[in-house]
Amino acid sequence: MLPLTFVDSDVVAEGYHLSVGSGGIQVGASSSLGALQAMRTIVDLWDGAGGGALPALQIDDCPTLSTRGVFIESFGGTDLMGLDDWKALLDRVARFKFNTVGVSIYGCWDIHHGGDRSEYLFTPLTEFPEAVSPQHLLSWDPATGDEVEHNYVPRMFSEDFFGEVVNHARELGVEVIPHLGGPGHSSLIPRVVPDLSARDTAGKRTGYGYCVSQEAARNSLRCLVRGLTIRHLVPNGIRKLHVAGDEYYPVKNVDPLDRDRLVTPYCSCPGCSDLTAGEMLIEYFVQVGQVLAEFDVKMIHWQDSLVREGVLDKYLDRLEAERLPSPVIAWWKYNDPVPRPRTERAEGWCCPTTGLAPFLFHQDFLSNIDSMLRRGIAGGATGVLAYGSGDPADCENYAGLADLSWNFEGSRGMTGFRQRWAARICPGAVDEAESALSLAGTITACYPLMMYVIQQILPFFSSANSRDSSYPDDQFRAVALTALPLVEVVRQTADTLQEAVARMPTGRDDSLWGNPVDVWRQEMLRTAATLQLFLDVLAVVRQPTEPDESELTRLFESADSLLRSVASGKPAHLVPIVLRELWVFVREIKPAIRRLREQKDLLESAPWYPWLI
Repeated sequence: MLPLTFVDSDVVAEGYHLSVGSGGIQVGASSSLGALQAMRTIVDLWDGAGGGALPALQIDDCPTLSTRGVFIESFGGTDLMGLDDWKALLDRVARFKFNTVGVSIYGCWDIHHGGDRSEYLFTPLTEFPEAVSPQHLLSWDPATGDEVEHNYVPRMFSEDFFGEVVNHARELGVEVIPHLGGPGHSSLIPRVVPDLSARDTAGKRTGYGYCVSQEAARNSLRCLVRGLTIRHLVPNGIRKLHVAGDEYYPVKNVDPLDRDRLVTPYCSCPGCSDLTAGEMLIEYFVQVGQVLAEFDVKMIHWQDSLVREGVLDKYLDRLEAERLPSPVIAWWKYNDPVPRPRTERAEGWCCPTTGLAPFLFHQDFLSNIDSMLRRGIAGGATGVLAYGSGDPADCENYAGLADLSWNFEGSRGMTGFRQRWAARICPGAVDEAESALSLAGTITACYPLMMYVIQQILPFFSSANSRDSSYPDDQFRAVALTALPLVEVVRQTADTLQEAVARMPTGRDDSLWGNPVDVWRQEMLRTAATLQLFLDVLAVVRQPTEPDESELTRLFESADSLLRSVASGKPAHLVPIVLRELWVFVREIKPAIRRLREQKDLLESAPWYPWLI
């Protein structure tokens, strides 16, 4: 039993000096958070020693970036997270020495499955009790093997536990920053607060985006922000609000009565009609900022709309003129080339992703994390806040973000991290683990392949198509007819992931993240099995004879096995949303085979280029 002593040390806030020797352990730090990070290092060292004797060592350590964290989107999956799920997520990220977690409390997207609006409000608003975002979800029930309907309100909203999340985070040394979507990504609030809604040239409310000039609209916005601040920010000691401002442009597929209608967030009322889109965005930010300044709350914004509209400097000038605090500008992009933050006038954070959505196939975003941190640090960024969904399956991406943001200078980037990660998860077979991860990464780390080919086989993206379409018929026709080589792309993707899984050795358990190897293996097999099922259905469609019941039975046995595997491997709050993607495909297998076999052009199965293997 080694004695542990703490001493004051002249280091940065989260820095520490750690000394382990025969006489005991000494931690030098200038703050409680620095001492806590030192203790996390001791736990990691002890874990690496298998619980045995700690090695003698001296460590002087401090983070490259002062703000390091993840932003958890309000989306399908996070809406079913209970308080214990949030606490578990915070425990996991704190273990990786993150000190910030963004929590999206409001955001709206386009229409998907069943024509339902994608709207999420996680915190009740006292002044607007009608602002509620009910969810409707058709999925598959592993207990009965049947389709099941879920109707609910996001749990953070219905159980009103946002403050408890903030308090738990604070105990871990983690700051929570709530995220308020708008003026894009906002359809719920403009409907339930009609005075605030943008208007078209005829004066009709558009139900998307905000008016920024009429006094009734400005009063409604002030009431909304002040009520949010008084109920949820001030009592919980929150000093920053992420006032989003991203993707502020006209969109389709947000009006359930006319999904082809181009709906604009820009207001065309007499007071707004002379303003450009960028000027309207500035007005929105300034009005929100004026309210927040009363409570000493600082703003954070995504960069994309300010940059696209060419008004970043104009906005910062306006803030100076209004004597409002300078915001943090969060520079985001999830594929190359990534932006270089501008930090000469406002603090900048770089924002890669640790994972886009749990209901999509898993992706390796280490390259995006590496690129964003390289470009961000070179541009003077002081922090990183990565977009994510909280899915434990993204453990490697979380670990890579933590590793590079804490010590980028000594990390050797993505390459160095992967070697360290293989040693952490498979200490007895490092080379084999690294080989398996690298092989899978040829697929999962290729953004164009994953996003624009493989993910398109799931119904999520096709369900956003408001025009006449048929799922999965259109996917089969696109792969097998429109671009013949895509059949081989799908086949090689499935085979490569299967081979990567075969190479991967047994991994060790982690006290908070489960067994990262087992979780990784399941994600690779989920993708491979889904693609193989797709190919098997295509083969039945193309065979010269009508399929008999035994062939269809084999298909449905494979589908059932896949559904049950996913249901047993995902956290409970993610199971309905992940199974929905698979179930929408599985339930259409038999009718799709019948429809497609009637289309004779699909029966041909000649190779697209006979000499290419």
